[in-house]
Amino acid sequence: MAKLHLDMDLECDFELYGIGTHIGGHRLAWELNRLFSWELVYDRELVSICRNKGELISKHIVYSYRRIEEEIDISLVLNRVPEGCLTVGQVPNSLDYLLKVNSGNIDVDHIIQTIRTSKLVTLVTFLDPEKSGVLEAMFELE
Repeated sequence: MAKLHLDMDLECDFELYGIGTHIGGHRLAWELNRLFSWELVYDRELVSICRNKGELISKHIVYSYRRIEEEIDISLVLNRVPEGCLTVGQVPNSLDYLLKVNSGNIDVDHIIQTIRTSKLVTLVTFLDPEKSGVLEAMFELE
């Protein structure tokens, strides 16, 4: 039987940032809330599964803030856990958190500059969701 292969280009409607810090997720969520007037709160755990083995690899805590009427959807995801990282490939595994920001009414150009003003963050960088290997995990957050 012939197999049908569907080739689709997934279009990202969000920006992805990597954050390095020495603080816990609840403290980083509080700091981002302070910087941007968001209301990030604990949402759930994102489960990463090995496709080849079908076994649980890691659980990643997610903090979220959504305002549907303003088209704002923000998720802060713990990237680095003892079992592994969500990021793979060209992205440094030293990134402790991933910040997914749906554009909406947020000026994404100022996000990096604003986060860099925090004394609690050691590194913040823009990431390509496809090259970082987290595209599928980010779509699971929607």
